[in-house]
Parts: sequence; C-alpha cells; structure tokens
Amino acid sequence: MSALSFTDFRLPGRQLVSTTAEILTGIFADEVNLACWQRRSNAAIADYCRALSLAMPLKRIVSADNVQNDIGFALPDAPGKDAFLADIALLCQMFSCLMDCRQLGLRLETLSKPMCPKFHTDHLVCRLVATYLGPGTEWLDTDGKPAQARTFSVTLLKGSGWEGNEQQAIVHRSPASDTPRVLLTLDPM
Repeated sequence: MSALSFTDFRLPGRQLVSTTAEILTGIFADEVNLACWQRRSNAAIADYCRALSLAMPLKRIVSADNVQNDIGFALPDAPGKDAFLADIALLCQMFSCLMDCRQLGLRLETLSKPMCPKFHTDHLVCRLVATYLGPGTEWLDTDGKPAQARTFSVTLLKGSGWEGNEQQAIVHRSPASDTPRVLLTLDPM
C-alpha cells in the first residue's frame, strides 16, 4: 500500500463536535462525516485505565445486551472496573441503537505507539472510537487542518462504505504520540 498525501483526499464532509450526546445522531446527515461527543472524563475509569495493561488486544463480536459478560472476564479486577464495563456497555447500547444492529465488533487495547499514524480513510460504514486514556483521534477538518478529539470523547467516523459517502469518508489518524492510550473501537456487524 502506498503512502497517501493530503492532496489524495477530498474534504467535502462536515464535522460536528459538541458536549452533548445528541450530536451523535448528526452522523446521519448526508454532508456529515464525523460526529464527536466531547464528554467529561470519569476519574474512576481513568484510574482503572492507567492500571490496565492488555498484553494483547481484546477483540470480540459482542451483543450490546451482554457485552459486560462477554469481556468482563478478560479484564483485571481493580477499582473502577465496574464503571469501565458499564461505560463500554452504554456505548455499545448507543451505537447498536444508532446503527440498528444487534452485534458489534469490539476492539479494546492499550497502545504505546500510534496504530495508524498516517492520515487515511476507512472502507467501512461507520466506526465508534473512544479514547479512555491518552490523546484522542485526529482528523482533517473541512479546511484540511488537523483537529483532535479530547480524551474520553466518543467519535463516530463515517467511512467510504456508507452509502453516498464513498468520496467524503473522514480523513483521520492515530495521534502522533508515544503517550500510552486505552482505545475502544466498535464496528456494526
């Protein structure tokens, strides 16, 4: 795969950012390719994530109704675990409802370097990204300037697999940082 430059992307989409969860429904507007709910950090979850070290990424197909049981056994017991699992369950419920699907592809991992350091688009319908610890996902705004989600934000990234969005998928990347990150991604199945 060859490296892409800024000139390889069209940037006609619009991004929505708000401190309210309702912003996530904005992803259904034709001209929108990113919706970001910049929510407040939860101290108990942040503390749990600082102690969290997943030797390998946790990847599962989960149902929104049973996600706590599906992944809870794989996470270490420590203060904040219940709040962390409850938050993941909430995001799974929300995303499952938005995408009208019963199952989700869940990936939870601790990263010590950027996973996707170059700006790119994804060939998928939509992905939910939540960074619980460390810097959030970066994207190119409508002017081609980098923007970034805050830690603990919930970001919906519309890909080229979304019908009618083939040419305006959100251009994004992992932040260029070696600061450890705890990252959750959800894909509709």
